[in-house]
Amino acid sequence: MKFRLPNNFNKTPEQMLRQAGYFYIFDKISQKGSYIKKLTGQHYPRFHLYITETSKEVVFDLHLDQSATRYEGQKAHNADYDSEQVKTELTRIAHLVNSYFSVI
Repeated sequence: MKFRLPNNFNKTPEQMLRQAGYFYIFDKISQKGSYIKKLTGQHYPRFHLYITETSKEVVFDLHLDQSATRYEGQKAHNADYDSEQVKTELTRIAHLVNSYFSVI
């Protein structure tokens, strides 16, 4: 699930997301950085958030990883993209990051 906001924040996405309980990870295989928030003391389930940032906008792309890849070499995993839990979490993030808009 995605939402877009104008890129006029007074903090970086990483600073804002840290306030929301997320931390940065880097996947050596895909060579992509993203943010996760664990829901338990285990590795899964966890919210997984990708940020795409341009000079004009920031796109937040969130899903809920339910479990790891089941088969070696497989990239797909058990995830929720449009569940109520994902919608609620995305709304929470949107409210938090809206407080960091810069006044132009």
